Amino acid sequence: MCGRYVLKTSSLDLKKELHLGEVPALEARYNIAPMQAAPIVTGANPHALTVARWGLLPAWAKDPRLASRLINARAESLTSKPIFRDLLTSHRCLIPCDGFYEWTRDGRSSTPHYVHLALGGILTMAGLWSPWRSPEGLDFVTFTIVTTAASPTVAPLHDRMPAFVDASERARWLSSTSTADALTELLVPWAGAPLEAYQVSHLVNSVVTDDPACLNPARLVQLDLF
Repeated sequence: MCGRYVLKTSSLDLKKELHLGEVPALEARYNIAPMQAAPIVTGANPHALTVARWGLLPAWAKDPRLASRLINARAESLTSKPIFRDLLTSHRCLIPCDGFYEWTRDGRSSTPHYVHLALGGILTMAGLWSPWRSPEGLDFVTFTIVTTAASPTVAPLHDRMPAFVDASERARWLSSTSTADALTELLVPWAGAPLEAYQVSHLVNSVVTDDPACLNPARLVQLDLF
């Protein structure tokens, strides 16, 4: 799954990497969490960043609490679940990031890790988006992150990971002419540039903490045994 991620890349680098038009200045984010706003690139507007809220709300949804259950969408269910099937056809997006967090669990305790490209760089997660109007008449764009089976680097941490779309396939993912079969074959465990994972501070556990310290390697306490 994917429950937190990082986007610290500058607006200029995002513009170059994703072939965007004018990009507003973005504040570096070190702990993006569900229900928060983040930039995405949609097939409807592929040369611009769209600010959207993480947690999918289909246009027909009446209860906003549904969003908390739709932060991720399994790649294997996109063509079978009605809630995702129509969006796969017409409402796909890319979610740029520098990396994501994953937790390992040992009994009641959990340990956060940061997964990113070993040599640095921007990753793009496959996503689905939907417009939604609140009962008060406020309009939102919402999104979910597509997940797939874990790659060898991520597997020791969790059996799922975001479905990353390689740079060479981004246009294909966003294209209105792509078929469902052509799209789902992109949603496989990452096999591109090597990923790296390392243990980070428990600061990231709190959604209110959003600063560079989230990425600090966890201090290892060495015990002298006599």
